[in-house]
Amino acid sequence: MLKQALKTHFGFDTFKSGQEEIITNILNGQNTLGILPTGSGKSLCFQLPTYIKQLPTLIISPLISLMDDQVMQMKMNGERHVVAIHSGMEEQERRRAFHHLRHARFVFVSPELILQPHHFKHFKNIAFGLIVLDEAHCLSEWGFDFRPHYALIGTVIHHFNEATILALTATATPQLHQDIETVISKPFSVFQSAVNRSNIALSVKFMAQFEDKIDWLLNFLEESGPTIVYVSSKKVGLMLAERIYEAGYLTGLYHGDLSYQERQTVQHQFLNDDIKIIVATSAFGMGINKPNIRSIVHFHAPYSPSNYIQEIGRAGRDGKESQAILLYHVDDQFLMENLMKSNEIDVTDLHLYSQAELIDEVKKEMLDTLTQSFSLETLKTIFVKQAHLKMHAYRYMMHFIMTQQCRRSAILKYFDTYETQYHHCCDFCDNIQSIKEKNSKKVKRQLNYVEKLESLLE
Repeated sequence: MLKQALKTHFGFDTFKSGQEEIITNILNGQNTLGILPTGSGKSLCFQLPTYIKQLPTLIISPLISLMDDQVMQMKMNGERHVVAIHSGMEEQERRRAFHHLRHARFVFVSPELILQPHHFKHFKNIAFGLIVLDEAHCLSEWGFDFRPHYALIGTVIHHFNEATILALTATATPQLHQDIETVISKPFSVFQSAVNRSNIALSVKFMAQFEDKIDWLLNFLEESGPTIVYVSSKKVGLMLAERIYEAGYLTGLYHGDLSYQERQTVQHQFLNDDIKIIVATSAFGMGINKPNIRSIVHFHAPYSPSNYIQEIGRAGRDGKESQAILLYHVDDQFLMENLMKSNEIDVTDLHLYSQAELIDEVKKEMLDTLTQSFSLETLKTIFVKQAHLKMHAYRYMMHFIMTQQCRRSAILKYFDTYETQYHHCCDFCDNIQSIKEKNSKKVKRQLNYVEKLESLLE
C-alpha cells in the first residue's frame, strides 16, 4: 500500500534509505525523530503521510530561505495548496497568506512568528494531522546561531494534541534526542540513516600563511565545478568574493546581514547555475536543493563535527563523486574557539540578568525569550552542560584536522558510526582523485590605466 501511494503521488517505485520506516511510524501515530543525510529526501517523509492521511501539515522551519525553497519546489511539482508565512514578506503578501491558510495542505512558518499570540490565532483552530520540526538540530545548538524561540515551540505543539510530531535533521548532536523530548515533553522514536556520504572525498590542506589559502583557492576554482566556499565572517567573505571576481569568475556572496531580497537573488543565481561559485557564512545552505555541487571548501573550519557534516553534505546530491576540502592555518584554531564561544551565555551572564544589570543586548534578548518557559536555575544547568558539549565538539574537530589516520573514520566516530571505505575516501587513505570540472571565466578584468597605455604602445 505504501509503495503504491509513493508511485501514485511521486512516481517513484522505491523509497530511499530510512524514508519508509519513518513514514510507517508516522502513519502509526508515533512521534518520530528522523535523521537523514542531506539529499536523502527528508521532505517526502512529511509530504506522503499528508497525502495519505488527508489532513493538513504544519512545518515549523528556522530559516526563511529554507521555507521559500521548499515551497517553490512543491509548487513546481504541482502542489497548489502550500503556503509560507514569515517576516520576510510584505504586509499585504502576509495578509494574503493568512487568508489562504484554511485551504492549505502544507503550511510553512517560522517559530518566531507562530509564537506571537496575534499570529497564532490564525493557526489554533486548524486540525493539523502532522507537525514537522524542520532542521531540528537547531533545538540543541544553544549559543552561536541559536534560535531561542525554537526552544519554546512546545507551547504551540501542546495545543494540537491530536497531531503526530516529526522532527527532521541531516545531522544530530549526541544529545538531540533528549533535548527534543525535553522541549516537546513527549517521547520520540528515532530513525537514523547512515551519516556517511560515501561520494564525498574528505581532505585537509595545511597552509603556512593566510595568503596561501587565497592563492590555492583561486587556482583550485578553475576546475572545481559548482562550489560553496565557507568562511567564518562577513568581512573575510567580502574580501574573498572580490578576489574571486577579480580573478575572472562570477561569484556570489551570502551572509546573514543581507536583506531578504538580496539573499533570494544570490540563492536563485546559484541554483540556476548563473553563478558557479558562492562565498558564504554558515547562514547559507539549509534546504538548498542544488544536486550538482561538486566542491565544498572550508576556508575556515567550523568548530563542530555536526556543522562540518551538515555543510559538506550539500555536495554531490546527484550521487556523483564530489569533494570537501578544508584549508587550515594555525591561526584558525583561535577563530574556531571564538565561533564556539560567540554569543555563549554563561553563569555570569545569568547573574547579571537576574540582577537587572548591564548585559550584552543579544544575550538579553535570548534570555528574555527563554525565561518565558525556563527558570534561571534550569537555564544555568542547560548552559553549563552545553559549554561542556561544545568544548567536546571543538576538540573532536581539531582531532579530525590533525589526525594521521583515515579522516572519514575520525569524523564518523563522533556520531558513533564505524565504516571502512576503500574508494574516494580521504587524503590519508590516498584513494581519491580531484574533481575536474571547468568553471569558465565570464568576467573580463578591466585593464588599469598603466595597462591601457602599454597596450596602446605595443
